Amino acid sequence: MKSLTLAAVAVATTFAAGAASAQDANWYVQGNAGATFESRLDATPDRKGDTGWAVSGAVGREFANNLRAEAEIAYLSADNKGSVPGKTSTVGGFVNGYYDFNRGGAWQPFVGAGIGLAQVKSRGEDDTGFAYQLKAGVAHPFSDRLTGEIAYRYLAVTDVKAGAGPTRFDGDYHTNAVTVGFRYKLGL
Repeated sequence: MKSLTLAAVAVATTFAAGAASAQDANWYVQGNAGATFESRLDATPDRKGDTGWAVSGAVGREFANNLRAEAEIAYLSADNKGSVPGKTSTVGGFVNGYYDFNRGGAWQPFVGAGIGLAQVKSRGEDDTGFAYQLKAGVAHPFSDRLTGEIAYRYLAVTDVKAGAGPTRFDGDYHTNAVTVGFRYKLGL
């Protein structure tokens, strides 16, 4: 976990340093918060999550061809439901790419995907694995610098395994989230 956190901080710091020195308004910072649902961690028995919550932060850059790229850190958590007590959570670092439709319009749909590493933790056991996510949503600019968005995210972490006995898990983690967020453009 420590190496994942340090790597994510290093990526975010690198992007932030570039953004701070940028002389244009194409660099941005973003924050999101929302709810998770339909999460599942393969185990015996499978751990299914109740409705939970998600938060994330990102630093990115817009490009002239309707593309965006960003580095993101995300945390998602939900209580387990059914016969398995406790909660299951994940923290991950991602590199994301987006395509914005109708950039310059009042409503700007977008699609995106990202890859990275994420740590899954459940009942005191944890493991880190390859992670990916798919996103879709719609953004609305409030000013030249501030844009709000509503987005759906599907996140998966592959091949995580840890523990023994009733706390053991071995397989993949999946979750869905709906978030509300704001992007703020930096620069002049």
